[in-house]
Amino acid sequence: MLPMAEKEINEAIEANEFNEGNVPVRWDGALHGARLYLAIAGLALPLFLTGVEATIVSTSLVTITDDLQNAGQSSWVITSYLLTYTGFLIIWASFSSIFGVKRTLLTAVAIFIAFSGGCAGAQSLSQLVVCRAFQGLGGAGIYTLTLFSILRILPYEQYDKASSLAGGIISIGLVLGPLLGGAISNDGNWRWVFLMNVPAGAIGWLLLYFVLPAHFPNPAPVANEESTPAQVWVNMKTAIHRVDFFGAFLVLTACSFIIAALQEGNYQYSWSSALVISFLVISGIAWLAFIAWQWFICRRDLKISPMFPWRLAHNRLFMGMALGFFTTGLPMTVCVINIPQRFQIVNGSSPVGSGVKLLSFALSCLIGIISCSVLAGRLRMPFAYIALIGLVIQVTGLFLFSEIASTTELWLGQFGYLVLAGLGTGLGVSAFYMATSLVVEIEDQNIALGIGIQLRMLGGVLGIAASSAILFHYIQSRLSSALQPDELAALLKTTEAIKTFSPASQLQVREVYATAYSMQMKMCGAFSAAQIFAVAMIWKRQNVRYSKG
Repeated sequence: MLPMAEKEINEAIEANEFNEGNVPVRWDGALHGARLYLAIAGLALPLFLTGVEATIVSTSLVTITDDLQNAGQSSWVITSYLLTYTGFLIIWASFSSIFGVKRTLLTAVAIFIAFSGGCAGAQSLSQLVVCRAFQGLGGAGIYTLTLFSILRILPYEQYDKASSLAGGIISIGLVLGPLLGGAISNDGNWRWVFLMNVPAGAIGWLLLYFVLPAHFPNPAPVANEESTPAQVWVNMKTAIHRVDFFGAFLVLTACSFIIAALQEGNYQYSWSSALVISFLVISGIAWLAFIAWQWFICRRDLKISPMFPWRLAHNRLFMGMALGFFTTGLPMTVCVINIPQRFQIVNGSSPVGSGVKLLSFALSCLIGIISCSVLAGRLRMPFAYIALIGLVIQVTGLFLFSEIASTTELWLGQFGYLVLAGLGTGLGVSAFYMATSLVVEIEDQNIALGIGIQLRMLGGVLGIAASSAILFHYIQSRLSSALQPDELAALLKTTEAIKTFSPASQLQVREVYATAYSMQMKMCGAFSAAQIFAVAMIWKRQNVRYSKG
């Protein structure tokens, strides 16, 4: 089916024609037979590695920072990865529309593999943070392009299965990541957390190179006399000139400065310091400049491919989906990263033990994703209903978990709360992801998913920075009078210092950590409640639903 004009697609959205048999989102790049299964394997392996990478550090972070002797800056190991991950998601999506999905995806996988090896060889925390940043750069391309490709290698009639497959791969990575990280870190060999990506990623790269069609997801062009090396070079130069480099710079600047402000606020600098305030102002100006720049290049019809096509701003359903991505990203990321650390520091669990305990959240998140596919695909439940159900369950679970006693005793009832939080998270994340491609034009599907995923990761990275600020605020405000200055300095350097304190001090420190982690969960619950605005934006008389017709 040919792409619809913008006016027609807006009319289709309002008439709900996407879902009643007149679906304007069909594609003809689907694969078949053995090539299909090999392509799925080639896409699934790198996507799985990025899913593992997002959580494997959660259970190995304490071991890593204790070995490199810099617990005070430990969150930068996560933040540096998520920073470039967040800053380049839309950029990779934009590049793929210019240079081709296959070529761009292979480049992203190669970068991820190379700097995974760099992380494994890091001799200091600074080296690790730098390599993690470049690893996140490659991971961003893998994440956004593999999710898009999985939806396109299968025919539209199997869209619900493709969405479930993509969500399942990510969730399995989230589930196994903490277990792998804990098992590796138990023996002190944390470098294998990163080194294992090298051979596994190389296999995925080879599969993609040999199996994925060169012009995927479009049909191969008809050969003609213009397909000469000289013409190809001219086309490449023209494509480079279409890249929105200034927009990419503004996005990265905006993300970097707000994250740095949240990361350093109340740690090395006070919230009222000129540096922190200036960082926040610079970030705000960069965001406003990005919005103005995108409007300008779309309004003036410049020969630049915008990172945010302005026509999407007039699509109420898409803007609701984008807000849904953002509001589901923070609780999901913060829970996966911080809950295992709570089990280790507060309850004294081993890295493996903390990974096992996180399964109550991670497995229920996977069940939520699968349930969304069933509800939307088989029962044809509107996505707005699914997102609302997920919102209620998620908020309930998070606030209940935030109210558990701040003690070192492990209360088993908290795992029921984590099951609720995970189930609601999976339903919400999957609902917004599945619906996004159904409310935009074919030519905007890749960039729309890229925007949504970037907003999800932006929410996640802001959540990690904010939760770190909460943690250090409680440590400094509650423990500065209870510990000697040298003890507090040692604690900020490595949490192993807790073992050197007196039994009474150890108990007090662990309870302060427990209170801080509970406040982090309250923040997640409040942010999750904001999903109600996203649900309101996508709600309509005839709600969007998936139909195979």
